[in-house]
Amino acid sequence: MPDARIAPEGVVRFGLAQSEPYFAVWGSLSVFPRFEFSGRYTTIERVPGFADPDLGDYRDKAFDAKLIVREESRRLPAIALGAQDFVGTRLFSAQYVALGKRVGDFDFTLGYGDERIDGAFGGVRYRPARFPGWSLLYEYDANDYGGDFRADLSGAAGRAGGSTWGIGYRASWWGAQLAWQHGEPAANLYLAIPLMARELVPKIDEPAPCRGPSQRATLADWRSDWRHALALTAALERQGFADVHVRVQGQWLELSLTHGRISLIGRAVGRAARTALHLGPSDMKGLRIGYTVNHQPLLTYAFRDLDVLEAFLDGRAERSALERTSVIEFASERWARELRAQSVPVPYGGPRPKVDLPPVAQGRFLAPRPRRAWRSSFALAPFNARIFFNDPGEPVRYDTFALLGYSRALAPGLFLNGSARFTLFENVSDIEARSDSLLPHVRSDIGEYRRLGDRLRLNTLLLNRYALLERRWYARLSAGYYEEMYAGAGGQVLYLPRQGDWALDLAVDALRQRAPGEAFGFRDYSVVTALVSGHYRFPAPGVTLTARAGRFLAGDEGVRLEIKRRFRSGVEVGGWYTWTNEEDITGPGAPGDPYRDKGIFVSIPLKALLTRDTQERASMALGDYARDVGQMVASPGDLYRLVERRLLLDSAAHDPLTGFTR
Repeated sequence: MPDARIAPEGVVRFGLAQSEPYFAVWGSLSVFPRFEFSGRYTTIERVPGFADPDLGDYRDKAFDAKLIVREESRRLPAIALGAQDFVGTRLFSAQYVALGKRVGDFDFTLGYGDERIDGAFGGVRYRPARFPGWSLLYEYDANDYGGDFRADLSGAAGRAGGSTWGIGYRASWWGAQLAWQHGEPAANLYLAIPLMARELVPKIDEPAPCRGPSQRATLADWRSDWRHALALTAALERQGFADVHVRVQGQWLELSLTHGRISLIGRAVGRAARTALHLGPSDMKGLRIGYTVNHQPLLTYAFRDLDVLEAFLDGRAERSALERTSVIEFASERWARELRAQSVPVPYGGPRPKVDLPPVAQGRFLAPRPRRAWRSSFALAPFNARIFFNDPGEPVRYDTFALLGYSRALAPGLFLNGSARFTLFENVSDIEARSDSLLPHVRSDIGEYRRLGDRLRLNTLLLNRYALLERRWYARLSAGYYEEMYAGAGGQVLYLPRQGDWALDLAVDALRQRAPGEAFGFRDYSVVTALVSGHYRFPAPGVTLTARAGRFLAGDEGVRLEIKRRFRSGVEVGGWYTWTNEEDITGPGAPGDPYRDKGIFVSIPLKALLTRDTQERASMALGDYARDVGQMVASPGDLYRLVERRLLLDSAAHDPLTGFTR
């Protein structure tokens, strides 16, 4: 039965529960300090799910929500409002109010519900201080089991509810509970992951910051001998920086650079600033550092008082002092172009020097990458997953795979990108029936791609051209094989405001469907998609809402809403829901009640699991079995996602100086 408690903010739990005749796979997330969202996928034993009973028992998805409207005080109880199974089939729907009060080692609950929860319920949990983690439970079960779906077949009609006894144990990362009700056992086991932890694994495998010589050259020395600038470039590259450009402008030292591994711009710029203070001109008056992404300038840091900068890096000055003597702003395309043209390795007024810098390996996750801007790079995302529901033959279809990505810079802003997909484990290829969708089969024939394709196949191969059009206006042009099912050509334009929590972008792509089992073949289906997207970050920490409107893969037109929460660990959890003018009436859709594309997703930064920083991520999406309505092509390089993750636009807990001294 529900109570008036939720897990701490940012704790996600995954569990298994067995309570005759129900077996459930469930998960919950405390999205906000007082709000918890959860989902269950329940198998109802002995109730056939299809006309052919050999296809398995009935299965149902349910989503629940709980809101703590009043936290517990010294005298008054906590008050919670909740709704169970509030969308979809609503086989287990209920609404309730619950009160909770702790008295010593006892936690009392009293509540009232309607629909499946029929009337008053309550209980008490005893957590003895002498035995941390253990608890004993008594509750009164008010569920109306006799009114459950096909209770006569499942045996639920014979359950009377009433008194339930239990014993539980809870540790920091897991918990378990056993219960008895009229001689019938029940069990629940779960894992709990604290997503609000900044670092789940300490970063103990990081290179030390650069230390400079006791004697430093002057500005005059730098202007007459380009080797000083080249030494600074080499020192930065040894720390993993790439696309490094250096010049002296008046009494200022100016740098432009990027880092392929460090995830926080502030941390990367802080390391570069420390290096510049140790190796730069001894009499320079200011330091300007521009951070780039795909050779395009993103942010510029200008430090006017180098004594304050050095004191802040050494822990001897407050952040407010650094903020008063520095300016952080969106980069200027003109400044970046001039710096690239005038910087080392082109010396001041002389020919290009012929200097062979020592090769240095850059650490991306499980893949070495040279640091020079014009060399090839590799990146491995070792685990990705897509999980589908509602196939007649299986309760769950899963597709897990690894992606090995390749990138080569051909010119400033021009990249050759490719990736190979290696299938790990999947059962999508077992689908026997061809899709009966009345829409163009833009996704629903995914089983054919698994049956006819090899475990290792070409996933993407394309040219991407990135450009900064004006300050805060970014553009991308792409051509080639976008993903395993589509190839084509298109582009995207992104606008970021000077200040504010919103952004706009437009993406247009002319696409043709690839043929299953062929590396370069095509089907006879083509479409032009066009989506304008608005992104808004709410004042609540790390919550971003995205609305996309336009034309989707099946030619249908409509709107897709996405909501996402980013936690301190960098883990992103969200969901989407789509409305279009085409109706998918294949099951579970029906005439008058068409299917709407929806699902949830999780994106996990691999740095949370490693002893060294990295920008690589693993992702998982959970939704109904692949459909054709409201589908989008995988972007070959989504500008908003690229900029959002670099600037941490989806995090109110971070800013451009976060991690600056680390």
